[in-house]
Amino acid sequence: MELVLGSNKKTARMAGLVFLLMVVFGLASELFFRQRIFVVTDIVATANNVISNTFLYRAGILSDMLMTLCYLLTALMLYKLLSPVNKSLAATMVILATAGSVLLLINILNELAPLYILTESDFMSSFSIGQKQALAMFFYNLYLHGYMIGQILFALWVLPLGVLIYKSKFIPKAFGVLFVVETFTGLLSVAVHFLVPNVTIETILMLPMMIAEFGFVFYLLIRGINVK
Repeated sequence: MELVLGSNKKTARMAGLVFLLMVVFGLASELFFRQRIFVVTDIVATANNVISNTFLYRAGILSDMLMTLCYLLTALMLYKLLSPVNKSLAATMVILATAGSVLLLINILNELAPLYILTESDFMSSFSIGQKQALAMFFYNLYLHGYMIGQILFALWVLPLGVLIYKSKFIPKAFGVLFVVETFTGLLSVAVHFLVPNVTIETILMLPMMIAEFGFVFYLLIRGINVK
């Protein structure tokens, strides 16, 4: 019994670590890449930033890939931890996370396109500078919309996670409630994005996600699970 409990504690901490890495890579990509390179209101400035910061651009893409990988690994680690609670729900969680990971990886092609449009002159020689700049911004906007579509699956995978946590007796039920709330606010933020785009409202709707995920991550890292 002690061996099993020790193994579960280790699994919980590993899940917390991978979850934390997912958040770190995602934030790094946003703060140190997209916000430093893309100027939504200025196509020319964005194009110049991409051309003069190609290494940073590629690093941001790699960070997104690592985030997606950690996303999938987190689901697998949590499956190992929570499948004794309800195997079907845990499997559903992994399926949704896998689908979300695949969608995000495919969407990275849209993120990669502006770099090649602006820096590869051979196959883009028939396009004027203005046309290449506009085309690069077009693909970047496609990437942003694709990322929001990916948020649908991200919001859905935490629903079974929240239910599993709530039913378990070794993780506080509060985290289960927070993840369920995150599901609905996350889906609502996607609806806002496509129906009445408003960055402020979308950011407010993402707050439950930040509270749930950071709280859960640090609980797993510090406490692991409640052995009693």
